[in-house]
Amino acid sequence: MAEEGKMNYKMLALIVVLVIIITGVASFTFFTYFSVSNDEKEEKEVQSIEDIRPTYEAGSYTVNISNNNRINFIRATIVFELEKSDLAKELDKRTSQIRDRVISTLRSQNQEILEEPGSNTIKRIVKEKINELLISGEITNVWFTELVVQ
Repeated sequence: MAEEGKMNYKMLALIVVLVIIITGVASFTFFTYFSVSNDEKEEKEVQSIEDIRPTYEAGSYTVNISNNNRINFIRATIVFELEKSDLAKELDKRTSQIRDRVISTLRSQNQEILEEPGSNTIKRIVKEKINELLISGEITNVWFTELVVQ
């Protein structure tokens, strides 16, 4: 009978330790989840504020492709996202240079780049070429509001 009492205390102690461990793990998981969740919400709010930047409509382009057998032409309408609004004045002054760079860039592309989903490569190339011209700032993003490849 004395051994049964010791077994009950040992079993009770084991259960109490397991409950404490499970409670600790559950608490840690709960607080970790909610603290990371709040950080993500704050980060998304900051990104949404940064996403609202001035834009510049660079115009529409219809370009014959020079080195491709299957694709004959591209029609694109391009919008630039600007680092700061003062950059629009410089872009207005450099309209001819910008059009030349965009047309040359579009003409020189191959089929894989032009048919790439999301057109990320061509956007990056156009952005780099235009930023080479600019003095008072830079373009942070390029968007195609129309892109037809035939």
